[in-house]
Parts: sequence; structure tokens; C-alpha cells
Amino acid sequence: MRWGRHCLVVLVLPMLLASCYLPEAFTIDLSMERNGDYRLSYRGLLVQPNLTQGLLDNSVGPEEEQERVEKVLADLKRDSSVRQLTYAGRGVFNLVYEKRGNIMREKSFVFVRRQSRILEMFFHKDRNIVEIRGGFVPDQYQDRLTALGYQMTGNIEVRTTAGVRSHNAAEFREISGQNRLRWEIKSITDPVPNVILG
Repeated sequence: MRWGRHCLVVLVLPMLLASCYLPEAFTIDLSMERNGDYRLSYRGLLVQPNLTQGLLDNSVGPEEEQERVEKVLADLKRDSSVRQLTYAGRGVFNLVYEKRGNIMREKSFVFVRRQSRILEMFFHKDRNIVEIRGGFVPDQYQDRLTALGYQMTGNIEVRTTAGVRSHNAAEFREISGQNRLRWEIKSITDPVPNVILG
């Protein structure tokens, strides 16, 4: 994250951001078979903006920072798919996450939390399709997060043997019976990834 010289400006982030996590400098890799079996990995940073805000405006001291960090670590480690998790300072956490499952059995999956939807998947049985979509930051919060120094950057790749009905990927290729889709996220305002498989 980049920290400008004017970070001492007090910003009042809405309560919605108090418990959310935002991705930064990340790589998401998702592979899915026709039968719904999937493997998802996330490697990168998670930003807790409310903690970052408090550290920048000096409303959070070292003791409270440690308490909040411990709560975040405990919250995220409840998920057994968390492989590595460390605190990097300034409200930023390093995360390695690896998940396996079957979306047809699970019906839905959300990473990382329902109030922090970085990537989500749904199986619509009535239409026999799987919908995959990225999360987004509401317009009214984007300027405030940018002022905090937050920059959403990362790469998302989806590989599947299922048919692709629609997508908004920047790159789409078919290699040896496998469809490969790729997005490069350069800004918080970039379009949200969306794929329909079936």
C-alpha cells in the first residue's frame, strides 16, 4: 500500500467498513470441473480498513492495535482453509488460503466473509449453471479508501472443463478442452469479474 503525505487527515469511514476485509496485491486461482469439484487459492494481502484508519489518524494506539490484530487473526483462522496468516502492520495481513469443495453440493460459497465478498460462487439448480463473481466496493466508499492509500490490484484466473455461457474476462482461451479466463485488476473501479458456467 502507498501512504501519501496527507494521511493525517481524519477520515470517518462508515460502520460498514468496520469489520470488512479488502483484497490487495493478490492472486486468485480457481479451477472447476464439470461435476462441480473446485480448488480455490488466494495469495496476497487483506486490508482491514477500520484498523488502517485508526492507525493513520492516531485514534488507535499500540495496545489497541494488538488487541484488534488478535481479533482479526482469530476471526480468519476459524476457517480451516487458511494456510498462512501474519500481520504486516498498518492494518494489513498476509494471507495464503486454499479451499477444496464441490459447489453443486454446497450450493454457495463466499470468500472471505459474507460482509467481505471478495469472490463468491452459486449453483443454480433450476438452470443447472454455476455463477462466479467478484466482490465490489460501493461507489460511496471508493474515494475514502483511496485517500487511505488503498489500491485494489491483483490477478484472477479461472480454469474449467465446464462450458462458459458468458463472461467479462479480459482474456479467454481454450486449451486442450479447458477454458481459461483471466482478469487483471488495476483499480478499485475496475469491472467486477463475472462468469456463468453450464
